[in-house]
Amino acid sequence: MDNRYKYLIKNTGILTISSFSTKILTFLMVPLYTSVLTTEEYGTYDLAVSTVSLLIPILSVNIVDGVMRYSMDSRYDRADIFSIGLRRISVAAFIFAAILAANSVFHITNVFAGEELLILLYFISTLLYSLLTQFAKGCEAVKQMAIAGIISTVCLVGTNILLLLVFELGVTGFFIASCASQLIPAIYLAVRLEIWSYTHLKISKKVQAEVLKYSAPLVLTAVSWWINSASDKYVVSFLIGVSANGILSVAYKIPTILNTIQQLFLQAWQISAVKEYNADSKVFYQETFQILDALMSLLALGLILTTRILAHVLYAKDFFVAWKYVPFLLISSVINTASGYLGAILSAKKDSKTMGESAVISAIANTVMNIVFVKWFGVQGATIATALSSFLIFAIRASHTQDVLPKKSIFTSFFVWLMLCVTAWLYVYSKHYILILIPMVAVLMCYRKVYYTLLCSAKRIIKKK
Repeated sequence: MDNRYKYLIKNTGILTISSFSTKILTFLMVPLYTSVLTTEEYGTYDLAVSTVSLLIPILSVNIVDGVMRYSMDSRYDRADIFSIGLRRISVAAFIFAAILAANSVFHITNVFAGEELLILLYFISTLLYSLLTQFAKGCEAVKQMAIAGIISTVCLVGTNILLLLVFELGVTGFFIASCASQLIPAIYLAVRLEIWSYTHLKISKKVQAEVLKYSAPLVLTAVSWWINSASDKYVVSFLIGVSANGILSVAYKIPTILNTIQQLFLQAWQISAVKEYNADSKVFYQETFQILDALMSLLALGLILTTRILAHVLYAKDFFVAWKYVPFLLISSVINTASGYLGAILSAKKDSKTMGESAVISAIANTVMNIVFVKWFGVQGATIATALSSFLIFAIRASHTQDVLPKKSIFTSFFVWLMLCVTAWLYVYSKHYILILIPMVAVLMCYRKVYYTLLCSAKRIIKKK
C-alpha cells in the first residue's frame, strides 16, 4: 500500500480509536438533556452558544486556521506562529469581555443576563482549546490530539451528570460542563507540547501579516458556516418559537453520528492534504474522495432508514417529533463532508479566498431560503434550506478544484445525494415504503465498484490476521 494511504489511515485510526467510543458516550447523553431540560431551556442554551460561536472567528480573525496551516510549513518558525495565535486570541477575549460588560450596563439584550462570567469563560476556553488543537495538528502531534479528545469527552459526560442530575443546575450546569470539557484538555495539550517553549513576545511583523492575510478571508468562511448551521435556528425561533428551535436543535443530534466520523477523518485528511500537496497527488486525492463519499452516503442511507428507531431511544416526551427533521440534516452532513474535503485541498493551495467566497455565497442563499422555506414548510423548511446551501458550497468549491477532482466524480456524487433526498422524502412523507428501494438500489449501484474494492481489501486484511 502507498505510504500516503498508510499515513492517512494511521492518523484516522488513532483519532477513531481514541475518539469514536467517547463521542458515542456524548451522543448517548441526549436522553439526559431531553429529559432534564424543557424545549424552551434547550433552545435558549443553543441560541447562546450559537451566538458565541459566531463571534469567535470574527474577533479572533479566525487565527487558529492560520496557525495550523503555517505550523506545517517548514519555512516558518513554529514559535512565531503560535505566539501570533496566542496574541490574537488574547485580544479577542478582551474585546468580548468589553462587549459583555457593555451589554450588562446598557441591557441591550437579556439573553446573557446573569451568565456573563460563564459565557466569557466559555468563549476563552473554546478559543484556547481550538488554538492548541490546531497547533498540535500543525505539529502532526496526532496522538496528543487524540488523548485530549478523550479527556474532553470524559469531562463533558462526567460534569453533565454531576451538574444536571446531582446538583440540578440546569442551563448554568450545561455551561460549566462545556467550559470544563475544553479547559482541562487544553491544559493537557499545553503541558505535552511544552507550549511555553513556543511562546515569546517578539514577533516578526512580516510573518504576522502573512498569517493574517491567509486567516482573514477564512473569517468569511467561518461566519458563513455558522450561518449555514445556525441561521435556521434564529429563523425558526423568530417565525415559529423558541420551543420549535429546541426541537430542531435536538434533531441535529442524530446527524452527530455522521459529523463525528466526518471530523475524525477530516482532521487526519487536513494533515495529509497539506503534506502530500504536489504534482503527483491527483490520483491520491481522487481515490480518497470516492471512498469517503461512498462510505458517508452508505452510512447516511442506513441512518435515514433507522431514524424512527433511534428517535424512540434518544428523544423523550415532546422531543420525539424531531425525527421528521433528521433525514435532510443527515444529507447535509454528507455534503458538508465533501465540502470539508475540498476545503483541505484549497488550504493546501493556500487559497483561502475561494473558501471564503464559496461560503459567503452559500450563507446568503441559506438565509434567504430559510426565511422563505420556513414560512412555506415550517421547521422542515429549515432542514431543506440547510441541505441546499450545503450543496451550493460544494458545487462552488468543486469548480475551483477541477485540476484534482474530475467531473465524473462530481456528477456521481450529485446523483447519489439526489437519491438520498428522494429516500428521505419518501421515508418522512410517504406510506408506500416499498418505493424507497428504488433510490436505495441506485445509491448502491453508483458506488458498487468502491464497495467491492473495500470489501475485498477487508477480506485480505482478515486473512492475513
